Amino acid sequence: MKKYQFILGSLVIAAGLIYLFATGVQQSSAMHLTLPALVEQLGHKNFKGQRLQLGGGTVVPGSIKWDEYHHRPEFTITDGQHTLQVRYSGSTVLPDTFKDKAIVVLEGHYKPDQNFFDAQVVFAKCPSKYEGQSYEDHADAMNPPKSL
Repeated sequence: MKKYQFILGSLVIAAGLIYLFATGVQQSSAMHLTLPALVEQLGHKNFKGQRLQLGGGTVVPGSIKWDEYHHRPEFTITDGQHTLQVRYSGSTVLPDTFKDKAIVVLEGHYKPDQNFFDAQVVFAKCPSKYEGQSYEDHADAMNPPKSL
């Protein structure tokens, strides 16, 4: 009798672990697209219910509209040719680098019937933080003038 209880308990635990693994893989897998690729494929492919990672867009200046609690914005992204309306529905605080002209990568679902992207995750970087620096002064400091 105890042997059957042990086997039954082991099967229940194994089934639970398999279920958790399968749902975790399904939720974490996302198709990566750029904004031009999404626009190009809209007529050919149905993205309804499919998790997407959308990269290569920047936040259009002046397009960020916050809700009354200042944590769920709606904004527009562009790649210079195409634009897309985005609504953030995630549960985490947006990064400090999320602002006008920020380069963003979004994870979520495209809603074709309402023509917007429902983002559950937003990664943002401010372009000014990642611009190159001039190292001319540093090179001069490394090679001081020779004295006689």
